[in-house]
Amino acid sequence: MHTRKRWTVRRVQSTLNLIIFLLPTLLFVFVFIAFPILFSGYLSFTEYNYAMDVAPTFIGLRGYVDVLLHDGFLHTALKNQFFFAVPYFILTFLVSLGLAILVSELRHGMQLYQIVFYLPMIIPLSLVGITFAWILAPDLGVFNVILQRVGLGKWARDWYGDPDTALYALVAARSWKMIGFTFIILLSGIQSIPTSLREAARVDGAGFWGEIRHVVLPLLRPYLLISGIWIIINSIKVFDLPKVITQGGPGVSTLTLYLYSWKAAFERFDMGLASRVAYITAFIILFLSWLLNLLLKPEEAERF
Repeated sequence: MHTRKRWTVRRVQSTLNLIIFLLPTLLFVFVFIAFPILFSGYLSFTEYNYAMDVAPTFIGLRGYVDVLLHDGFLHTALKNQFFFAVPYFILTFLVSLGLAILVSELRHGMQLYQIVFYLPMIIPLSLVGITFAWILAPDLGVFNVILQRVGLGKWARDWYGDPDTALYALVAARSWKMIGFTFIILLSGIQSIPTSLREAARVDGAGFWGEIRHVVLPLLRPYLLISGIWIIINSIKVFDLPKVITQGGPGVSTLTLYLYSWKAAFERFDMGLASRVAYITAFIILFLSWLLNLLLKPEEAERF
């Protein structure tokens, strides 16, 4: 009886100690994560200009209907997001896959290449934006100077000042920074493939491309899916580069969802609109995450 009582007391003390240790973390999560998410969710169903209104006015789903059907800026941001995501996906995915395949064939210096290709990931996006703004400057930019030297001066232009090229110039800058991450994922996937399978393909007479096509790519599928969806989600979350370089211009040619949400909050002081745009963006990201789980077969997800 006494033993059982002591065991109960120890269990209660252990539970209390656990709660005490977890309390600071739980408090931090509630104050800085849970509460902002819940409060912004409430604001998304309101009209609230914090520079003029005393308190939010609840409008329900009408705000979402209005912004989805009648907000031209949101439609432009969605269009820009699509035309940013497609070339960004193609460029980042293909270049990182090509680099991973080439580096995996090296016998020496693999770690050096991993460091070199991953290095841009640790550079702040704001600094990347300033650097590419200098490289693509209209008059003395390195890229335009190279074009003039090789006889292609007619192609020189103000890359960030031209509405037709500004978005794609941002794609180049962000892709350069992010390629290293997907490169590391794909390289680790290639290295996880048993060498016996690749050697068997070579013995059977498969050339380099045959080996890549019939052995490497099928076994790399979970890593390809993870990398592909990560690239798409990352393209939706773009904010720093258009904010630093173009401010959404020229006009609204580089206005993205995150940038539009920021402008609604801190230039128009409309927290209701900003919250709605943020939640629409979050729903898009959740949909893509669901798509990832749908595409990955259970056994492949478990293997990964």
